[in-house]
Amino acid sequence: ILLRYGEIGLKSKKVRLKFEQQYVHAITEALKRHGIIKFDLKNFGGRFVLFTKEVEAAIIILQKVPGIQSISPSHHLQFKEKEEIFKAITDNYQEKVNNKTFAIRARRIGAHNFTSREIQIEGGSAIYENSNGVNLTNPEIAINLEIRNNDCFLYTEKIQGLGGMSPGSGGKVLLLFSGGIDSPVAALQLLKRGCQVDFLFVNLVGEKSFADVAQVYNFLINNYAYGYSPKFYHVNGKEIVKKITQEVPDNARQLALKVFFYQLATQITEEHVAIATGEALAQKSTQTLKSLAMIQQSTNKLILRPLLTFDKTEITVMARKIGTFAKSEKVKEVCGLAEGKVITMPKLDLLQTLPSFEQNLSICKKTKQEFKGIIPVVEEPPKEKLTKFTTVDMRPKHLQDHSPLKTDEQEPYPFILNNLNKFSKNNSYLLICDFGVQSEEVAFLLRQRGIKAAGVSVKNYLKYFLQERN
Repeated sequence: ILLRYGEIGLKSKKVRLKFEQQYVHAITEALKRHGIIKFDLKNFGGRFVLFTKEVEAAIIILQKVPGIQSISPSHHLQFKEKEEIFKAITDNYQEKVNNKTFAIRARRIGAHNFTSREIQIEGGSAIYENSNGVNLTNPEIAINLEIRNNDCFLYTEKIQGLGGMSPGSGGKVLLLFSGGIDSPVAALQLLKRGCQVDFLFVNLVGEKSFADVAQVYNFLINNYAYGYSPKFYHVNGKEIVKKITQEVPDNARQLALKVFFYQLATQITEEHVAIATGEALAQKSTQTLKSLAMIQQSTNKLILRPLLTFDKTEITVMARKIGTFAKSEKVKEVCGLAEGKVITMPKLDLLQTLPSFEQNLSICKKTKQEFKGIIPVVEEPPKEKLTKFTTVDMRPKHLQDHSPLKTDEQEPYPFILNNLNKFSKNNSYLLICDFGVQSEEVAFLLRQRGIKAAGVSVKNYLKYFLQERN
């Protein structure tokens, strides 16, 4: 598998070498974390190549590693003469170009007794006979050859990766995290830029809310956070809701709550360079330009808002792509402290009129729980009532093979998204994945089609459903 990085290649040699080390570490960690143990990652002069037999599973994993711009599954050949390259072209692509137009594009690095143009012309001649001819501008099949000294890689696909910077290259950030639709998307945008993101959840609801948010967090860091162990700070914020309701005018309560969040994050930050939020300009009353300017006065920390210019539709599309949308929709957020109209264009001196939160900050910090990595979550069975149901294992195929579950069907994610038409309205489905996030996402899509479905984690399935089936 050919791996390409993007902006890393633009750095100076010294910086690039450091970023490449982080890049390799993240790729290695990602593969091992998700059950691919046997592989070899080699550096061919700035082009990293992964050798593994579990190509399909590896590609799905690598698409979620920050820093990888694109991925190409390829055929590898070590050659001495150019005729060996032509044979590889014939063996791998002769049948594929039958009745189709094609192009061959060669790129070389190193000293050779042939040119890239010779490879393109002679290689094309070798498979031309049963094709529909050469089309250099818009071929049905584009055969690419990357020749590096005596190694040749042949491929036809270029799969988009996350892009961005290698994990750990961007510094530490503390993200105000609610687990709702916006904050997981903000987290991913920061991870893409190489940031080491820690998470602060101010719980205004209760234990059920914590469990829901923790599931979203677990899914997010398991699939996208590499090169470090994320921290999750859980703080009980119920008392601040009481204080604001009692002491702050109705129309300024939402702003006061945001001010408290910023002040709390400022006091909890340790080595973090910045505080980040999921705020988008003008999406809510507290996110107008004047509101953000006023709130920002409550901290001396740098504030990052990676979603600032995105509209809600764009954020929702990204949340669906990540796989957190359906689970995030179930997270309860306290967003309605005001009973009437709220201030949307506050004056900067409004901050001075708010009560002091020092005592509340001190109380909140005493309730702080700190978790590192995956959080153990006490899950509840799904609310969707299913009687007779078909169980569907959505985990990657290599995990299904290595640690099989007793299920009726196996439909690995994301391929299940292309097979939604096979699910029947005459049946009910229980979908299973590692953390219950992607399974809930697919269950949500099925329910939109009028099909009874619920999503659960492997842990939940084993605890509540497997014994029932037996």
